[in-house]
Amino acid sequence: MTDVELKKIGDVAKLLGTTPRTLRFYEEEGLVTAHRTPKGTRLYSDGDIARFRAILHLTNSGISINFISQLAMARDAYDTGADSSQQVQTILDELMLQVEAQMEALQELKSELTFAGKAVNGCTHCNNPPTRKGCPSCPVHENLAVSDMLNLIWEQETRSHHI
Repeated sequence: MTDVELKKIGDVAKLLGTTPRTLRFYEEEGLVTAHRTPKGTRLYSDGDIARFRAILHLTNSGISINFISQLAMARDAYDTGADSSQQVQTILDELMLQVEAQMEALQELKSELTFAGKAVNGCTHCNNPPTRKGCPSCPVHENLAVSDMLNLIWEQETRSHHI
């Protein structure tokens, strides 16, 4: 491998839209091993960059670093391809279940946001103050019982006493 094929950490971070500190963290976690110059400068190959890209994709999708570590290290823990393949497949199956659960949760969130958006849109031409007293027939207020998101958007109830 020649130095021309390797990139410095700052260049890799910029390429991947992240920070050098993030890349160092993944290296500290044992997920990527940098090539080092005699003075200690970290250098990365195209394969290292692909690993970083996969790690970033997983972390940005909400997958834990511990789970990513299991996946990254699974093949190294076995003596045969058959054994490692079986373990990797188990981890991939678990990952698929996590992704499917996240997709379902995001679909529910999308529906909730759509519902809340329609209710809030009903206030577009309202000149009343956006409060319980100012607009008791507000479409947001009228839908509080069926939307957690609207409860976040709507004013918080004032408390006249301490609990």
